[in-house]
Amino acid sequence: MKTNCFIMLMFLLGSMAITSCGSKNIDMSSPALADYFPMKAGKYITYRIDSTLPTQFGADTTVRSYRVRDTYDAPVTDNLGRKAWRVFRSISNLAGTSAYVPNNTFSATPVGEDWVEWNENNLRFMKLRFPIQEGFVWKGNSFIDATSINSPVRYLADWEYTYQNVGQPFTVGGKTFPNTITVLQRDEVLPEGPFNASFYKQWNYSIEVYAEGIGLVYKNFDHKVWQPPVPPPDSRAGYWEDGSYRVVLTYIDHK
Repeated sequence: MKTNCFIMLMFLLGSMAITSCGSKNIDMSSPALADYFPMKAGKYITYRIDSTLPTQFGADTTVRSYRVRDTYDAPVTDNLGRKAWRVFRSISNLAGTSAYVPNNTFSATPVGEDWVEWNENNLRFMKLRFPIQEGFVWKGNSFIDATSINSPVRYLADWEYTYQNVGQPFTVGGKTFPNTITVLQRDEVLPEGPFNASFYKQWNYSIEVYAEGIGLVYKNFDHKVWQPPVPPPDSRAGYWEDGSYRVVLTYIDHK
C-alpha cells in the first residue's frame, strides 16, 4: 500500500512539473517587458500634456496645455535596494518655444523580467507585468495604500490592469506605431447611468498605450467626483471635489 501511494505521489509530482514547464514555455513566448518599456541614460520622450482641473470653487473646469519631456538620467538604487532609473520631467509652453524647466522627478524600476514599477509622488504603480498576452490581468496598484481610512487615493483601490490590442498598431499625435500594447487600468462610473447634476457621480478611467522600442506614447487618466447641490436651508451649489482631475499625455517625439 505504501509503495502504491509513493508511486502515485511521484506520478502527481511529475504531472505538476510537466504542467509548470508547459506554462513557462507559453509565458516565454511573450515579448519582454523591456521591448515596450526601454530604459537607458539619455533617452527622452516628449509629450503634449492636457490637464483638466476644477475652477471657481469647483463649479467649472479648465484645461491647461503644455509640453513636457521625460528624460532618463542615470541608474540609481531605490529604497528597496534595487536598480532603478531616475527620470526627470521638464516643462515648456505648448509650442515648445520656451526653455524647458524642471517640473518633477520619477523613478522606473525593472523588477527582473517580472514587472516594471513607476514611482510617482510616492505612489508605486506596477505598469507592466509579464507575460504580455491579450487579456492578462494583474493588480497594478497593489503597492499603494488605497484602503486605509485616511488614504487620499482610495479611488485607486483594487484596480485590475488588463492587456488589450497586443501587437496592434496605434495612431497618436499624427504618427502610427505598428506594434503597441494597450493597458486598460480602470473604466468605472459610480453610479452607472447618464450624468445628472442633481445627483452624486464619480468617474475613474485610465488607459495607457506603449509602443515597441519607445515606451509610453499615450495616457488618459480621469478621476472626478461631482457633489450635487444641497437645497435650502443648507443651500449649496453643486461642485467638482478637490482632487478631481484629468491628464492626457500625447506623444510628440523621442530620442
